[in-house]
Order: sequence, then structure tokens, then C-alpha cells
Amino acid sequence: MAELFCDICGKSPVRAQILLEGARLLACGNCMRGGKVLHRFDDAGASMASPAAPAPSPMESSEEIAENYGRLIKAAREKSGLPLAVVAERIKEMESYLHAIEHERLMPTVEVARKLEKELGIRLVEKTQSVPGPSAQGPKSFTPPTLADMVDTKKKGKGK
Repeated sequence: MAELFCDICGKSPVRAQILLEGARLLACGNCMRGGKVLHRFDDAGASMASPAAPAPSPMESSEEIAENYGRLIKAAREKSGLPLAVVAERIKEMESYLHAIEHERLMPTVEVARKLEKELGIRLVEKTQSVPGPSAQGPKSFTPPTLADMVDTKKKGKGK
């Protein structure tokens, strides 16, 4: 598998997929702090699939948590009149964990999101289509452009 590079600074290894100003980006350990972590990759490498699992095929379907998950959970919980402690007890999760999820400081796992969906009668897990990007193809010596490269290019264009 081709080595992945941080979309922000160009460093390797990639540690997470983040949401930054509406864009989903691959990020290294330093840059992942600048956005909301959508998915953390294992510490063994930047692979999205486990070594035993087959590599994802183009247009493979996957599940992601809705972008506004915290507001959806809080609104549904308040509409049903349930305190956070009761919901936590019913789905067998810690109240502090659910509080962090409601305030979008933490993203729930798909398993926890499914439990919340069932308990609150809401939809949190969305099916998505993943398409491989240009960084997953091409020769090994190719380094995909980073956001910093794009900013430099725009600055050079304005100076003329």
C-alpha cells in the first residue's frame, strides 16, 4: 500500500482523518489537533484496514457518524424528557462520555451511535461511498500537494 502523507503539512505517518472547516483531511499527529477527529488510525501505521482485512475497493460503502451528531442527540434526549444520566444508564455508557459526545468534544463509536439511535429514535449513522483519491495512486516518489503548497501557489500567482 502506498504511504500516506498529511494533507496539511506533508509529513508522514498519517494518524487520523479530521474535519477542518468542512473538509475531510488526512492528518499527522501534530495537525490532527487543528480539527475534529473523525477517525483515528492505529499506531502501527496509516492503514485504514487491518492487516487481515482486504483492502477497500473503489466505491466501497462505509458508515460514518452524522456531522451534527451532538445537536441531534441533545435535541432528541430533551424532547423525550430524559436526563443524560438516565440515557447513560439505559445504554450502559458513562454519563461523562455522553456529555462529551453531546458537546461534540468526542465522536461516538458506531456501536455507541447505534445504541443512541435505538434509545432516542434518531438517525446518527450514515452510509457513505468512499472513492480513492489521487494520493493512493501513482509512483512512490510522488508526494501529493498539501494545503501549504496551495497557499504558496496562490501567493506566487498574486505577486505577478
